[in-house]
Amino acid sequence: MNALLTLGIVVYSIICVLLILIIIIQGGKAEGLFSSAQANVLGSQRGNALTKATTFLSTIFIVGALLISVAISSQKTAFENVTADDTPAATQQAPAANTQTLESNNMPTNNIGTSN
Repeated sequence: MNALLTLGIVVYSIICVLLILIIIIQGGKAEGLFSSAQANVLGSQRGNALTKATTFLSTIFIVGALLISVAISSQKTAFENVTADDTPAATQQAPAANTQTLESNNMPTNNIGTSN
């Protein structure tokens, strides 16, 4: 599970970088990184393609964040692993020790011939 989670985090990081780059490239009111001359060379389809790519990557970004958080929260911590391993052994030994002491305390004592 750890290898799959690590792979997911690496892919998620690549998506984050791509999303940042696409947002920087997009032209806003001030045309962003591109000037008006470059926008004319690329044509009017530049905005549509970048908008679709931004929508697609942002959807993957949100879904990826949810999946990674669920995967991390479902893993046991080191403390939970240690306490889970120690719990059955402690419960099995404790009743055995208690039954032996109870049996020795409930045995009748023979006090014949002793004077108080």
